[in-house]
Amino acid sequence: MMQPEGSIIELCHVTRDLDAALLHWTRDLLAGPFFVFDVPVLPGQLYYGQPTEVSMRVGFGFSGGVLIELLEQTNDGASPFRDFLEAHDEGLHHIMPRCDFDAGFARHSAAGHEVAFAGRMPSGERFCLFDTRAANGAYVELMELSDAMLGSLSLMAKAHATWDGVTDPVRPMSRLAEYAS
Repeated sequence: MMQPEGSIIELCHVTRDLDAALLHWTRDLLAGPFFVFDVPVLPGQLYYGQPTEVSMRVGFGFSGGVLIELLEQTNDGASPFRDFLEAHDEGLHHIMPRCDFDAGFARHSAAGHEVAFAGRMPSGERFCLFDTRAANGAYVELMELSDAMLGSLSLMAKAHATWDGVTDPVRPMSRLAEYAS
C-alpha cells in the first residue's frame, strides 16, 4: 500500500554507483525489489531555468508504503544531482510529497524556494525539484501523478508486498507487468 495523499511518498538517494546502492538497499535494508531502467535526456529539461541535458539510471522499489528511488546520473549535464554529489557525496537527495502538482508548486514558490530542475516525462507528466536545502538539507520533488503512473507505483508496491526479500532483488522495468494480474 502506498502512502496516502498529503504524506511523503518517495525518498531519493543519489549515488555514483547504482549497483552498489541496489545491493545495500536490498540486502541490508530489505527494500525492494527494485525495478531499474535508463532514463534518456528528456526534451525541455531546465536547470535553474537554463536548458540542460541529463540522463540517468534509476531504480524504484518500495520499503513499506514509501517508494525508494536510487539515482545515478550517467552524463555530465548540469543538474542538482551532480551538484549534490560534488558538495556532499552520496545520500538523501530529495523527498516527494503526494500532492496536487499545481498546489504544491504554488506552496513551495510562495515559501521562496527556487525550481532547481524541471521537465516532462515522456508521457507528459510535469515534474520539478525545488531547492529546499536551506529548509531541510535536501530538495523537494513534485510530480504529476497520472493514473498510469499511479498504476505503475501500485504494481511496484504489490511486488514489494509479495517479495521474499531474496529472490531477484533487482529487475528490469519490463518485469513490472508480471504484477498486473
